[in-house]
Amino acid sequence: MNHTSTDRTPASTGARSFYKHPSFVLLLLLVLAAFSWYGDCLMVVLLPENSLPVISFPVSKGEEWHYHYKHSVQQTPVDEYFRVNGPNDMTMTHTTYESLGVGLPYDPSEGKFTSLKKDGKFDLEMNRPYRSLQFRTAVQARPKIIHNTDTYDLCSLYGQGTLVEVRVMKRYRYWLSVAFQ
Repeated sequence: MNHTSTDRTPASTGARSFYKHPSFVLLLLLVLAAFSWYGDCLMVVLLPENSLPVISFPVSKGEEWHYHYKHSVQQTPVDEYFRVNGPNDMTMTHTTYESLGVGLPYDPSEGKFTSLKKDGKFDLEMNRPYRSLQFRTAVQARPKIIHNTDTYDLCSLYGQGTLVEVRVMKRYRYWLSVAFQ
């Protein structure tokens, strides 16, 4: 019997797999699914000018971070709280400060104003949407971004006078922006 006389139709030889190692293909699909899920997570990204190092931290939709600084006129601490809604979508939910004065919101049209008597602070609930934020670092203001237990001191990271843009993006977009910088 030679190879030319053998019947090689699927009916006589049985079904043959297109690939010889189905577990490898399954593993590859699982890795691609995990990579896709991980790459689709949200990141808050601090983008400084002048090619300084980019800082980022992962967040979930609905999670908050806040911006802490010392007000330039009042010389009192201010905290502005931002909720992450999605890529390029944040909402300033409230701001907390210790004194009323120039540049600090107080008008009822800006939100619900509350005096926190026990803390000696004021709180203004608001609903201001932002695609991104830009801060200029100043040693006098000592600006910081705080997320959970992590504090990012912008002056220590970037120095005096650096413009820092804060934006929310998907992790894969962050990877691409870093890769093609």
